[in-house]
Amino acid sequence: MSIKQLLSIFTLFLCLAEPTCVSAETTQIIRYPRLSALNDPQGEYILELLRQAIKNSGQSYQLIANEDPMQQARAIYEMTTGTGGIDIWWTMTTNERETQLIPIRIPIDKGLIGWRIPLVTMQNSDLLRNVKSIKDLNAFIAGQELDWPDVAILKNNGLLVNTSTSYEPLFNMLKAGRFDYFPRSVFEIQKEVDSHPKHSLAIDKNIILHYPAAVYFFVTPRERKMAEDLQNGLEEMIKNGSFEKIFQKHLQVTIKQANIKQRIVIELTNPLLSTEKLPLNKPELWYRP
Repeated sequence: MSIKQLLSIFTLFLCLAEPTCVSAETTQIIRYPRLSALNDPQGEYILELLRQAIKNSGQSYQLIANEDPMQQARAIYEMTTGTGGIDIWWTMTTNERETQLIPIRIPIDKGLIGWRIPLVTMQNSDLLRNVKSIKDLNAFIAGQELDWPDVAILKNNGLLVNTSTSYEPLFNMLKAGRFDYFPRSVFEIQKEVDSHPKHSLAIDKNIILHYPAAVYFFVTPRERKMAEDLQNGLEEMIKNGSFEKIFQKHLQVTIKQANIKQRIVIELTNPLLSTEKLPLNKPELWYRP
């Protein structure tokens, strides 16, 4: 018996005990990787967006977290196998991921994942004060997780990168001087500083990296109707204004703190994504500084 069948039976028992519950026969389960505040600093925002997309889809779905948080490579594996443990995931899009999974091409981050501010140590808070170009930045080493698309993006632009096989050790590596800076998106950086008070972290005040990118919801190829329903739900949210309302609720302060207009912008290319796939013809979906 599959995990999904077991979950459906469990939901049915709950419904038998609760008269107002929607029957398991009419409610489909959507499984997502269990979140960690450390590993997914904007998880609260994304889950609220996903719940509202389900509500606006007019269909009956129930969100259930998988048992364990997952690294990106594992999540892709789980979604592409016939009996994988998750149905939906959110991450930066690439050409490869869009062939493996079903992308819902609505940038839930408004492209903020491609605006990267260096995270440094408090001791080195002025480390990048003289950086004006990619060439200047190449004197320093960036840190990233091994299976993140950012590794290839940074290297393709001639930047030096040191990697870790998982996310959390990167903060220890930065503190220990294994690399000089940790490029984090406007979408993530402030909450990462707040959640790592013992690492004496600082947000660089001088530069910001930028490359074309977006965070999408990706759905397993096993569930094409689910992908269509969620696409419809998100599009309805854009029309009725609830998408923008949730975005501002969670990210307005973060964007203001980033002070993007006062930074030197270092433009990078993204070799992992064909930009014609991005919905650039819909300016309301994108953040513009």
